[in-house]
Amino acid sequence: AGSGRHRGEGGEGFWTEGEGRENQTLRQTLRLAQLQLCKLSSARLHGDGKQVLWGEGTSPSSDPTADPAAPPATRPAAPQPANPRRQSGPASAYIPNLEKLNSEVIREKWSDLPREKNPPCHAEAIKQMNSSLHASWVSHTGLLRQMREATKLMKADTVMTARLASSKHFEMVMVQVVKKGYELTEDSAARQQMDVIHSKGVVDACIRLWNSLDHRRKHLTYAMELLRDLEKPSGIVARLSEICDRADRCMSAKRQAFVLAVTNSYQLPGAFGDSQQGKYADAVDSIDVALEDGTAESLIHKTLTKHMRGTASATGEGHTGSDDTFVRALERVYECVELFLDSFKEKAFLSAFIEPARCYFSAVGDTHQRDHVNIHGINWYLALLHAGLGVQLPLMSAYNDGDNIGVCDFWEGLTPEAWAVFSDERNFGMAFEGIKAMRTKQSLEKFIKKKVPAGQLPVGHVSAQAKKLGNEALAKGGQADKVAVYLERYAHFFRRAFLAQRMFEGLNSESQPEYVGFRKACDVLYASYPLKEVGKESFVEFVYVDEYFIELDLQRVEEFFEWILVFAKTERPPKPMMVRTESSILREKGGGKETCPICMEEKDDVELLDHWMPQGDVSEHKMCGACQAAWKNQEQMECPFCRELLHADEMTTFITHAVATVSRNKVKAMVPDESAAIMEQWQMMEMMLQGQQAAIRRVAKLVVEHKDFASTIVLGTSNRCAWLRDMAGIVFRLDAMFKDGELKVSQKQGKLLADAVESFMTPLEGASPLKMDAHFYGALYMQAVTPWLCAWRAQAKTKTLGEHVRRVGKAIELGVRKHGVGKKQIQERLLEEYVQLAHEPVWGSQAEDVLYQTVYK
Repeated sequence: AGSGRHRGEGGEGFWTEGEGRENQTLRQTLRLAQLQLCKLSSARLHGDGKQVLWGEGTSPSSDPTADPAAPPATRPAAPQPANPRRQSGPASAYIPNLEKLNSEVIREKWSDLPREKNPPCHAEAIKQMNSSLHASWVSHTGLLRQMREATKLMKADTVMTARLASSKHFEMVMVQVVKKGYELTEDSAARQQMDVIHSKGVVDACIRLWNSLDHRRKHLTYAMELLRDLEKPSGIVARLSEICDRADRCMSAKRQAFVLAVTNSYQLPGAFGDSQQGKYADAVDSIDVALEDGTAESLIHKTLTKHMRGTASATGEGHTGSDDTFVRALERVYECVELFLDSFKEKAFLSAFIEPARCYFSAVGDTHQRDHVNIHGINWYLALLHAGLGVQLPLMSAYNDGDNIGVCDFWEGLTPEAWAVFSDERNFGMAFEGIKAMRTKQSLEKFIKKKVPAGQLPVGHVSAQAKKLGNEALAKGGQADKVAVYLERYAHFFRRAFLAQRMFEGLNSESQPEYVGFRKACDVLYASYPLKEVGKESFVEFVYVDEYFIELDLQRVEEFFEWILVFAKTERPPKPMMVRTESSILREKGGGKETCPICMEEKDDVELLDHWMPQGDVSEHKMCGACQAAWKNQEQMECPFCRELLHADEMTTFITHAVATVSRNKVKAMVPDESAAIMEQWQMMEMMLQGQQAAIRRVAKLVVEHKDFASTIVLGTSNRCAWLRDMAGIVFRLDAMFKDGELKVSQKQGKLLADAVESFMTPLEGASPLKMDAHFYGALYMQAVTPWLCAWRAQAKTKTLGEHVRRVGKAIELGVRKHGVGKKQIQERLLEEYVQLAHEPVWGSQAEDVLYQTVYK
């Protein structure tokens, strides 16, 4: 982090444009690492790093006219889900009079029109989408639902509508927002407050953005009111900085500023009353008696309809007792599914469109086009996807965008091997810089089949606007066959088995705060499930084959999602019944096979688990290949029997390489990239062991107790070697773990770490502090704040890490005050988002943040 190594390890969303390439790539890389390492909630993190587009003319007030799921007649079996695209209108999504329609109508038509008579070459992609998701979810996004909810509030209150449309009221609200965010007391000071990152007046920049909008002004005003009432000061400053960055740029950037403001504010807890998550927390644990036949199915259809339209809860409409609890549980499941699908659609879009396009432009050396894929190119690709498959994302296209920078027929220019890399499930949603096979310029070049002209999609065809590209892809005799590959590759990620497993395991783990309550809600629904199995008391028991909850029965998951109208109904042959005899369970060996103690199946690939440092007899700690793969896919690094670390080869390689990198630099200076590599390796290790703090502590102990590591640190400390400062991140982390009681090593070894910290910190303090290059100050702060952030998000101890961050911040303030060290140069090595995240947890507030007040003020 400190020296700016340009490596990423995957992530989601889009990043800030308009920066120098080096700084942009550094920001992208660190945001990706932040996403993976810290698992920040999407509602909060995406506001910092993700750019979403809400297209010109999108109708926040338009209400769907078609019922996405009309209630069926009472019947016990799961009903055939209604499909709004099959109800009326032409049988193709092609719009012959496109020029005469505004963007609101185009968006509505592309979302609702059927696609039976779309060009035959699109049939495979359409079939894939229609066979997985229920049609209601294909064009649905959480952002549109929230916009509808806000619009309904405005329509119901004429006084509120008039207030939100007033320019004077908006200016007053902005003054209040800035006062709270920057902790000011006077209106005059708020009006003069500058955004320190972009050197713009905050209030004036927001007013200019408001003036550039039309019917969306009310939404921006309401978003700012919510920001004022519900957000913390540090969050307000971050949100306002995003607006200042985009307020005076092209219309595409202005739309991004609007959507970021609305998305962040509308997702704040309490934006539309109590969150469903909070309401459901008070629900009963389960329903003892299932609902009557047909009742559940009727409630499912009604609840889905209301959810899609952004209307009030179906509760309170005569539902009592079990009915009311069932509806609340279903609403909670729908909220979780909505959040998951928004993220899943974005990841599929990244892997099928954005990252391959950026990869292609990067490989051919066209950085200008590459850096505009996320600005203008994204609008064209989204229009193509929406027109072809009816898919909407919370990255909605600006249909009238006529700037085709960042657009090309990249799948024509890339080799089949490139698709093999992007379609690999392990790389799903990752930036190409974070994919191992694509990290260097030389590795990228092998994926180029031929050069294709920029601005043409497909090759030889130039569209005037993004919306025309989408429509022309549907025209008879048009470009349909040449762009079919783009739709097919997006639809590839919606294979039922892949989507079902990702969705269920992601939601059931409740790994994000937004998913809390999913398991409990599913148990409530399961009580009325027509296919409920006697003896399986909980839904988790029902969908997992084994008692260890490792082997998932995907057919059962899919059938349940069909029942609640998340998946499309599909016909399948009856599943054969599996009978396991007592003798087959008890027999350990026979006929060359062995019983796997996890799945209790006889397999010929049951092997001893690869323990790192086995304790005692582990001869029976075995799994078959399928169970090992499932265990590893869950990123479990511990033996399920004894909890010792597994994957000995990976852990040994990490420790050996880390220690060797330090040891070979006992005398010579370590180059910055090697220093950064040490911290990067540690971050990767923490990511691999996320949630397994005992394993992280064990690795730390072995590193510290390694004789080569200890002797090298002693030498670096005694000679005050510069490389020790450059790898301060891992020294800070290990020292903090010892002082906070997480690292159980000897006092001598603990003192070794403390001395190492003092060797590079003490010279920067006192009456005559050492003067360093300004970039080193910024890099040192990043080396301190990054391990703190990792531990903070993992809920590990952060007391000493926080002290290290404050100490470095005060040293920087001293350097600026004593030596006049350049603030701009320090900023170049700082990641603004990390600085902002440390305001309150580390410093107490933004006003007390010495680093922020010194460098940015």
